[in-house]
Amino acid sequence: MRSPATTIAMIGAGILCGLYYPAFAHAISPVAQLYLNFLKMVVLPYLVSSVIFSIMSMVQDPNSVRYLGRVGMAVLVVSFLSVLVSGTYSLVLQPGQIENPQSRIELGEFINSQGSVSTDLAFPYQPPPNEGSDTGRSILLDLVPNNVFSALASGQTIQVLLFCLLFGLAMGKIPQPSSMSLSQALNAVYRACTVLTNWFIWGLPFATFILIADQTASTGTKPLTLMGGYLLVMGLSCLTFIAGAFAVIAIRSRRSYWATIKTCQPLLMVAITTRSTVASLPWVINLLSERLRFSLVVVELLVPLQAALLRTGPALLYTSGVLFIAQLYGRPLAIPDLLLVGITSALLALTTGGMGSLLILSQMSIVCGYLKIPFEAAFALFVAVDAAVDTFMTLSSVCTVAASTAMIAPSHRETMQPVEAASEQLEAEPAR
Repeated sequence: MRSPATTIAMIGAGILCGLYYPAFAHAISPVAQLYLNFLKMVVLPYLVSSVIFSIMSMVQDPNSVRYLGRVGMAVLVVSFLSVLVSGTYSLVLQPGQIENPQSRIELGEFINSQGSVSTDLAFPYQPPPNEGSDTGRSILLDLVPNNVFSALASGQTIQVLLFCLLFGLAMGKIPQPSSMSLSQALNAVYRACTVLTNWFIWGLPFATFILIADQTASTGTKPLTLMGGYLLVMGLSCLTFIAGAFAVIAIRSRRSYWATIKTCQPLLMVAITTRSTVASLPWVINLLSERLRFSLVVVELLVPLQAALLRTGPALLYTSGVLFIAQLYGRPLAIPDLLLVGITSALLALTTGGMGSLLILSQMSIVCGYLKIPFEAAFALFVAVDAAVDTFMTLSSVCTVAASTAMIAPSHRETMQPVEAASEQLEAEPAR
């Protein structure tokens, strides 16, 4: 049930079911939604227990500060690589340059058939001068919850994460005898959520089949054909990051590349099925700590933190999407324009934590506004292929978080070596 062949077979069967039996695909879709609800119900308890427990442990460890500096370096490197990879593929493949007149006619007909969908999220081409400051102030206010229980109930992941970080810092300053009972309770919650995620994973192939069938029945294949060039760019960008992430994990865990792929396969299934980075975090933690034997305390801290900061998927979307629209409308971009696209896309991607895919997509208009290229009409095209693009974004983000955590966190061998060296030194000392 966990083999790559099973996943590929279920995806293929789902596509065929959606094309030839759309009514049946829609009828069974509630089963998959029920399964997704089961997956998502353990996410917040998992995050709260793991982050608070990890922060408490790391506050008492004087060497923990060095990990936070490495996270900042990872954000810079990942943002640069995201813009570079997607920009290179877009400039080389030119997905927006459609030379076939018939394809351009079909593209226009599809956009017109969407009615007012393309203008529902209309933005001005050039933002007002004070828009940037207002946006930054709004984002800053949204980070801090005024009611943590309301944030937990509404699933505001970034707000919950900030509360957990601050609460964990405060608990770390309390003497251990006073905080021991809460520490044990959080550890028990974490272990119970781990058991639940291991139970749920057996239903992933069937949920994948149902979701793919429902998505295919809803959108058909025409939007995929019209946006084939853009999907190729996103797919290649995603594949590049997945391949690089597997290489990093293989080197750090001292496994073969193929063994790493097989080990990470359940995580890929979760990302494809849920299309949610947050819902995939328990599997990332389980993969790195239980299977690959990285330090549990460090992994539990770094995975949620980097999931909020390493926004690989949105950076790929903004860079390739803006270049696609510019090519579609024949707008030539000079070197300063390309630099503006790259910097703006990387910065804008950092603000997308906790957003849904359509809201992430709508923010592309901000980058288009700086270049004064239209976004509203092309929005319908991106909406039509949102399921495929969202899958690529989730896969690239999840794999990047896993690889960056494996790069930063010490492995089981590395944590054991200082202990073994100290014991050998004690044995070598002559008795006095």
